[in-house]
Amino acid sequence: MKKKVLLLAVSCKNRGLCPGGLDLDDPHKWIRIVSDDGQAGAIQGHEIDFAKPLDIIEFDGRPMPQGKQQENWVIDNNSCRKTESRTQEVLDCVYQQYAYKSFWGNYKAYLNEQEFAAVSAPSESIMKVSNVRIYRNHRDKAKIDFNWSGARDKIIGISVTDQDFYDKIREGDVTFDNAYIVTSIPKECDWTLPETDEKRAYKFVSKIYGI
Repeated sequence: MKKKVLLLAVSCKNRGLCPGGLDLDDPHKWIRIVSDDGQAGAIQGHEIDFAKPLDIIEFDGRPMPQGKQQENWVIDNNSCRKTESRTQEVLDCVYQQYAYKSFWGNYKAYLNEQEFAAVSAPSESIMKVSNVRIYRNHRDKAKIDFNWSGARDKIIGISVTDQDFYDKIREGDVTFDNAYIVTSIPKECDWTLPETDEKRAYKFVSKIYGI
């Protein structure tokens, strides 16, 4: 099946990339591109013609849903080609058209097993946020804090997989008054708290656009 996608994130994932964006044939829907390995694994840059966020790609592919990530697709026959690019001006329209703009029912960095099981929304979200701070925590991990209109308190400590900020935050925190962020949840509860054996699914931010 032929697909045309406006990429909104090309983030780091397990020594590779996790690209995703809007299905331009139905912009209420998301397409995440994964490898055809049965595990929804990472792909490499050449597989998407080295496209970047805000590029448009076209490819022949097929759905490969896994767990909560029902938006996953694989590319067939090395068919992906970058065709054109957009500027950040497109983001206002993207935000209006894409259906899911929330944070999966709580304001924490993760969902517990029960919360995760109850998720029926898409696994990818576009949020408009304010008072944004991107930084490295005491474990040298990239994190983001932000205010969102749907939460009373500041949302803190969300993992960042947008590699555009990795070098920048080594020099100090990066802040924005306002931003669009692309957020995601994993396909399954993939982390266990050692002290209690509680299973968790950690949310992450795959792209940050200062506005």
